Amino acid sequence: MAGQITYDRRTNSALHDITVAMPTFDDDPVVLGHALDAALAQGLVYPITIVDMSRGNEVAAVARARGEAVRVIRYPDSRGVSDSRNRLVALVETRYLLFLDADAVPTPGWAEAMRRRFDEDERAAIVGARCLPHWPNSAPLLFETAPASDFLSFFDLGPEPLEVPRIMGTSYALDLKRLPSEPFPLEVGRSPESLLAGEEVELCLAAQRAGWRVVYEPGAVVHHHIGPKRASWRWMWRRVFVAGQESRRLGRRLEPLPRRSLGLRDMIFMALVAPAFLYGQLRGPPGRQK
Repeated sequence: MAGQITYDRRTNSALHDITVAMPTFDDDPVVLGHALDAALAQGLVYPITIVDMSRGNEVAAVARARGEAVRVIRYPDSRGVSDSRNRLVALVETRYLLFLDADAVPTPGWAEAMRRRFDEDERAAIVGARCLPHWPNSAPLLFETAPASDFLSFFDLGPEPLEVPRIMGTSYALDLKRLPSEPFPLEVGRSPESLLAGEEVELCLAAQRAGWRVVYEPGAVVHHHIGPKRASWRWMWRRVFVAGQESRRLGRRLEPLPRRSLGLRDMIFMALVAPAFLYGQLRGPPGRQK
């Protein structure tokens, strides 16, 4: 095909039982291209699998330009991210599934580090990658604090592997033999136009109740690209309001992530967003998805 990108398909034998998967929805085609190329450079044995719920064709065009190294499943009728993730779980042929957001660009060794963590922790069912920020220009004031990083889906807990209460949705891996056949609950899943989510939290809680571990792997690094819209206080207050709704829906306090004590800048950020969080808690979440 004219103009098609070709790749050296030398593969990494350590990745013989892992598939990289992406749920997509009208994502930035430039960043998506970077994410795909960086993932393909890992030496994957199986094609990257994309379930695309986009309204347009840009995502599919970018993916198909990579040839048979990327498989695209169009799913415009998806009921949201949980539905698309469950579809990916059903499609893959490998034991391990490594999710990557379309705005997250992995560094060399990312996939192998995720796979190795399952071998080194015999009780691990979910492994979260180390997610670092990539800003369009510079970060807004206080957006590099620890509380802000949670709302922006960063996940940087330092240089050592840790057991954690939950992962971030930006990039994580599953051992499908240790999880249900449809591990993502639809009733708390995010829809493309909404910030309200909870599928990853519920997945982690279910795995822990079954006796498995959720683990942070610092050797698996991705750079989460933050677009101009999210690099704003207007977006942050909206995200914090939704976090208050999510807290109300869970009906319990989540165990805090194992990180350093909060400093003055962290506390200032929390004070600034506290009204939005409390208002979200008072309002509560909208009705459940059908």
